[in-house]
Amino acid sequence: MGPGASCWPETAHTCTSPRAARGLNTGLQDVVNLGWKLAATVRGHAPAGLLDTYHTERHPVAARVLENVRAQVALMHPGPSIDALRRLFADLMSVDQVNAYLAGMVSGSDIVHDVGRPADALTGRFIPETRLRTADGTTSLAALLHPGRPVLLDLADRADVRRAAAGWAGRVDVVTAYVEGQPPADAILLRPDGYAAWSAPVGGSGADGLHAALRLWFGEPAEETEVAALRGGEGPRTTIGDKHRGHTLPHPTRR
Repeated sequence: MGPGASCWPETAHTCTSPRAARGLNTGLQDVVNLGWKLAATVRGHAPAGLLDTYHTERHPVAARVLENVRAQVALMHPGPSIDALRRLFADLMSVDQVNAYLAGMVSGSDIVHDVGRPADALTGRFIPETRLRTADGTTSLAALLHPGRPVLLDLADRADVRRAAAGWAGRVDVVTAYVEGQPPADAILLRPDGYAAWSAPVGGSGADGLHAALRLWFGEPAEETEVAALRGGEGPRTTIGDKHRGHTLPHPTRR
């Protein structure tokens, strides 16, 4: 994104039918997605290309909202050419899997972003609200994300994971917590918008990929940045769109 460029949340959500507030959840996600990336850029620790990922991630979501709304509007207009489709759709909605699919689509909870870790089942997905128990008492995932900072959630008291994130202590909140029942992972790195950027599988060892994910989304660790500044250079940088563990994030077409 070049100098003087303007950033505006996708306007598709303001051009949709107000029925069912189809664009409300996705519109809020747009705002948070762009907000944390702008904040990181203003503070000077955003990796190169971070702002471009707003378009890459959210433009397809807006296009899907418009397509979904057009389908809803068509079903709302009975007539000889649409009545059979309405009856078929009503029958399909009695199927649990169909209802789950539609609920995820309408709420926006099924959105998956490409965060460069295709083999990780949790990454790129929005992590739902969860009650957590910490040394300070009971809290929630929403409360941890409320300050608008990334959160490394340690769900298995993994000292190796916490040590791996030490260089980002000024930017990433590290929280050790416990959940009722089986946790989805030993640890999850959450972006400020609630989407997972990395996770450690249950029962695993090591923190493979955590450094790469931290650099990819939150810039270089503080120590390297400070050393580079003292030497008068910028030091190495990780660019969103560089090959990340054999995978390249798509870039939008600049307009």
